[in-house]
Amino acid sequence: MKILSITTSSSICSVSISNDYTLINELSIDDNKTHSENLMPLIDELFKSTNMNLHDINLIVCDKGPRFFYWN
Repeated sequence: MKILSITTSSSICSVSISNDYTLINELSIDDNKTHSENLMPLIDELFKSTNMNLHDINLIVCDKGPRFFYWN
């Protein structure tokens, strides 16, 4: 099962793709409070770097953090 993971609950915005318990690739950016600007381009870059697209993903998971992405 291929999983797209997204975390925006701290100053670091991070995305990754894993295959079950094996990490395929992870990208992150530490630009404090710019998650709303960087999240989608970061996901796009992740897909390009893994030669995958949204149709390859079986599950999307994200954290419910204290702030940043949904506050911007």
